[in-house]
Amino acid sequence: MSMPADKHSGTLSSTTGGRWGEVMVAVVAGLGMFLGALDIAVNVGLPSITTAFNTDLETVQWIIVSFVATRAGLVMGAGSFADRFGLREVYIFGASVYLVAMICIALSPNLGSVVGFRVLQALGTGSLFAVSPAILVRLFPAERRGLSMGFATASQALGMLAGTLGAGLLVQWTGWQAVFLGRIPFIVLALVLAVMFLGRESRPRLKASFDIAGATLLMAALICLVVGMRLGRSQGWDHPAVLTLLPLAPILLGIFWWAEGRAQWPVLPREFFRVRGVVFAGASVFLVHLGVFVIWFIFPFYVSDGLGRGPFTLGALLAVMAAFNAVFSGVGGWLCDKAGTMPVGMCGLIMLTLGLVYVGFLDNDSSLTQVGLRMAAVGAGMGLFQAAAYTLMMSSVPDQRFGTAAASLSLAQSFGTVLSVAAIGGIFTLIEDHRLAGLVSASVTTTQAMDLAFVLAFQDVFRLGAVLVALGAGVFLFSPRRRRMVP
Repeated sequence: MSMPADKHSGTLSSTTGGRWGEVMVAVVAGLGMFLGALDIAVNVGLPSITTAFNTDLETVQWIIVSFVATRAGLVMGAGSFADRFGLREVYIFGASVYLVAMICIALSPNLGSVVGFRVLQALGTGSLFAVSPAILVRLFPAERRGLSMGFATASQALGMLAGTLGAGLLVQWTGWQAVFLGRIPFIVLALVLAVMFLGRESRPRLKASFDIAGATLLMAALICLVVGMRLGRSQGWDHPAVLTLLPLAPILLGIFWWAEGRAQWPVLPREFFRVRGVVFAGASVFLVHLGVFVIWFIFPFYVSDGLGRGPFTLGALLAVMAAFNAVFSGVGGWLCDKAGTMPVGMCGLIMLTLGLVYVGFLDNDSSLTQVGLRMAAVGAGMGLFQAAAYTLMMSSVPDQRFGTAAASLSLAQSFGTVLSVAAIGGIFTLIEDHRLAGLVSASVTTTQAMDLAFVLAFQDVFRLGAVLVALGAGVFLFSPRRRRMVP
């Protein structure tokens, strides 16, 4: 079952018109995905931020949790608002907020203010991630939908590439603030090009008002869930705040579901849950990011503590993964138009699963070549899968809901990464403590025991990540065998 879609959804115009105008609109949309993905630079800078603010791994994770939780809560509202009132307006708003947040974070005097301004950044990033794929899918003809989504995911991967490699150099030379200040030229470029070339859409007049209640309820529910889980790990599951927030999350989600059935323009239409392409794309994206995100918050400490390497080496290794992601995203999008989303997505998921399994065999004596080859396999698999998942999602919804569809994928991705930090991060800590206790009791010296316990826990959580991605492959296997949009 799929929602009705038109043959050609290219209703988004350029202010200049012509081929050149369309190219610049594509560049604007690509920059939106690029900017959102640049945030991976924060993970490269985590060890430096930890040292600068004299904190620990558990505390510094709030930089990630606050950002991803807020982005997850806001992105659906941004996508629905863009579908209702215009992609151009939301894009410019998101980029402007992003710019202000970068300046404020870089000038922050303490970790608390960094976390606070990361919430502001999440609003800007969520807006860009919601509208950029929608801009591209409106620009390309329907029979090239895979190519359009391949361009979107490749742009995202290029942002990861620039963020990882650039952050490694900048952090090593100047400090953690460069992770944020280094993005300002790209944001300014995106804003200038958006104002110059991104035209307003011709939309039918609708009397339906924006679903403010739904957007607020969803944001509150997700923040309660994520913050409650994070506090449960650090403060204990019997802490009053945890006992308040966690039960409140499902209650708010229930009220949200009830409200969406009565909204004139719902943030998340109930009809989405009756569309196979939407359900299978979203579920598989959630499971994949739940398994893969372990790379971003555990792998940096393996490189710095296990291998004894600096930020540049970490950035270079993550850049290898991002480069293969970018190349295979473009190839994957093109293949989706030729062979369909299911075979392309399954090939990517198999590569991704095997890559994570082999990362789980690394130790303190592994060479950089061994690490780099495994990261390349992970990046290639991720690129193929993302292109297929985006194409499947955007091929399953009507054109007036492209922003909501893109936001749904961003929500699935965000929720997977948040749970990865909260749940798998907790599992990592438990495994490390268990391994350490066993090694100490076996008369291993404390220093050796700590190093070995970290490596063993690192291996275990990557194997767990591979299992989760394999589950995602099982879900995606039953996705619709859609070749491409037909007239």
